[in-house]
Amino acid sequence: MKVPVITVCSVFLFASSGAQDVVHLKSGESAAATVTAITDNIVTYTLPSVIGVAGGSARRTLQMDRVSHVEWGFRPGEEADWQQRESIDSETAEKWWNEWFASIHRPRSRTAGWGIAFGNALLRKDSAGSGKRALSLFDRIIEKAWSKEDVAAAKQGRLRALIAVGDLKTAVQEAAELATRTEDPGLLIEVKFLLAEADFLSLKKIEEENPRWEEDDEVRPERNLLFHRTIDQYLWPHLFHATRDDAASRGLLAAGKVYEFGGDTERARACYVDLGKLYSGSDAAKEAEQRLDNLTKQQENSSQDSESL
Repeated sequence: MKVPVITVCSVFLFASSGAQDVVHLKSGESAAATVTAITDNIVTYTLPSVIGVAGGSARRTLQMDRVSHVEWGFRPGEEADWQQRESIDSETAEKWWNEWFASIHRPRSRTAGWGIAFGNALLRKDSAGSGKRALSLFDRIIEKAWSKEDVAAAKQGRLRALIAVGDLKTAVQEAAELATRTEDPGLLIEVKFLLAEADFLSLKKIEEENPRWEEDDEVRPERNLLFHRTIDQYLWPHLFHATRDDAASRGLLAAGKVYEFGGDTERARACYVDLGKLYSGSDAAKEAEQRLDNLTKQQENSSQDSESL
């Protein structure tokens, strides 16, 4: 028998707030409940029993065209992992990705968030196999996720995965295209950083393949272009978005590394010193201090060697 609308609405109004999930109706009403099944057509949920009212918990089924979204409660052990999802291992992220996968296209689901965490964890493994898995994962999120923010994050992940599998040409093309189509400064910072990463890899490759590049009139201009473009892109957040401490400090550190690679230790040192002064509380500052110490030791050793001669 079909449940009258007023009965369903009453249930939504007086349901207990102690249940795991919350089902939100398009009418603006909501009910705390435990969702037991959901498809693109219906959602089935169990309402907790109400104190002072005879009978146990009530089970209801609604057509999804009446539902705005489901606010999913955390499963046992999930919330702690969610809070540290940017650093968890791939096995843990994969577990929750599989748990929620069927809801990737549903509004307010955490599925894409878990998928992005899973993909990033795979990329931290720094292996070709993991890079391919991450690339496939990010492509799935781009195709299916409901949130524009998650899609944007997955596109960034896809660029990192392309770099990880060695497809620099595609990574650069897609990053450049993405940079021209976004006005989001946060996304633009990440895209420019990924472009710099790809250029730095190309710079290393061109010097490896051409050890005497300084004497090669054809190779030298290309190498120098890559060198300066890499540094410009790394320094972009420091120059234009200096209040974004994490991005600016990360770029300064990376620029210092490029200068070190190019043998320009004075400019590398300047990057590390500026980083320490301007972003002393950042994670990058710790590595910059260590690299600065190493440069000082190298200079001292070089001076001692010169004196001994």
